[in-house]
Amino acid sequence: MQSIEPNHDFLGLIGIEFDDGLRLYGVTPRFWYQKYSPELYPLEQASVRILRQKEEANFDDCEFAEDERRQVEKNIERIKLNYNDQDILEEDNQDGKTEADEDSVLEIDFKPEEVLTNLFNLCEFYRENQKEELFVDSEFSSNRLPLFLYENFVGKLEANTRELRRTYRSVVEQVGAVRGKITTRGMMMMVARPSPRIECEFETFDVRAPLYRVMMTTLDVIRSSHLPSGFKFLDERFQQICRRGANLRMKLIEIPSFPLASALRECRILRRRLPRMFKQFEEIIPLAEQILRNESEKQKEEESEKDSPWWHITAPSSKLWELLLEKSLEDNSNYQVESQESLEGPWEGSGQKNIDLCIQPTSTDNNGVFLVDAKYAKKKDIPSSGYQYQQFFYAVAWAAKGPPPSAMALVHPASNEEEEKMNPISYNLVGKISTLINKGEIPFKLWTIRFPQPEDLEKSNLVDYLSETNKRLEILMAENQV
Repeated sequence: MQSIEPNHDFLGLIGIEFDDGLRLYGVTPRFWYQKYSPELYPLEQASVRILRQKEEANFDDCEFAEDERRQVEKNIERIKLNYNDQDILEEDNQDGKTEADEDSVLEIDFKPEEVLTNLFNLCEFYRENQKEELFVDSEFSSNRLPLFLYENFVGKLEANTRELRRTYRSVVEQVGAVRGKITTRGMMMMVARPSPRIECEFETFDVRAPLYRVMMTTLDVIRSSHLPSGFKFLDERFQQICRRGANLRMKLIEIPSFPLASALRECRILRRRLPRMFKQFEEIIPLAEQILRNESEKQKEEESEKDSPWWHITAPSSKLWELLLEKSLEDNSNYQVESQESLEGPWEGSGQKNIDLCIQPTSTDNNGVFLVDAKYAKKKDIPSSGYQYQQFFYAVAWAAKGPPPSAMALVHPASNEEEEKMNPISYNLVGKISTLINKGEIPFKLWTIRFPQPEDLEKSNLVDYLSETNKRLEILMAENQV
């Protein structure tokens, strides 16, 4: 029996084109209350398997199953290279499964397309709200389906084409008929040396400007992209952005494209030194270069790749969990939230240390701050020694530069409301972090917040879920202020 266990820190969709057609794999969060069978399900013109993080899935015992397992495993390894922080979900000896865990997960009947749509919405939420800058060299050969990248590029370009006149340039030339205005020199020459050509100054839109040709090359890539049919929801979304790209290209049909290699070379030049007249395109150039580089790498892989063609739309689970907590407090006037606050400390050789969330009340009556670490792992009443050491040093490093924090907190996901509200404060480690810092006690809290479930994911903005999470965090902080 062939089997695989997705234990890497990402969730989302993977598509692999086998000889018998497209096969879609949904990697679901380990904190979804529902559990889905990993059996193969038909879906439109494709087939689907639902895999669950940290859970072994068995494939059919046949010759094709071995090839399927190999392809899925290899692509999972490739996907993890997109995310630099935590690659592997924590081992079972720290947050492993128990009989109670198994009983808390319900296996139900389901519609594969709904599961895939929910996963897509989670990934879209992450991509639309992440603060990370786009580094052009960061996604080579990733095979990430560039849907969100295409939408971002086309949207920004559409907005800027409305202001295209701003990028006209002023030129002075001798012309056969008056155009723009006659220059002073032109008027003098008309008197001193009459000629059928007159020197005029006028604005012109140079369709051969390298920047415009780069934009058109990028649009050519977008409009020529295609997605193997199989999942109607994704097909329609992808076709829509390709149509928008094609329509925009037709409006600017007079502008010629570059060969792909030339467009990449011009992108590098433009990134280093962008003429002032093109300043409004500054944010678009990195997007164009990313699309062009991905296309270049894709063409190279197609020439040499022996494996089945594949793509993915994924998000890192740990970063997604942190983002969900941060966004839930974004519009709360009672608290100010800073993410990834750096700390100085004895971290020699281990890189920069950052607190996931620093939550500070806006009221002048309370100057305390909660230092919160989002942990995409099952909560234990007594956290691991590694977690305790980490929080201790965070508290010391924070207190070294000012007043000690009001509390330290680890926030773990829960699968349902019952699990979320069961023993919310958990094991209070007051005294574990105390007396050493200004002789004051700093509570170490363990909180649980419900992870977004399928019913929360009908839309990708998660408004209702974020509102509930906001209320839950307010209650926890109010109960634990020192």
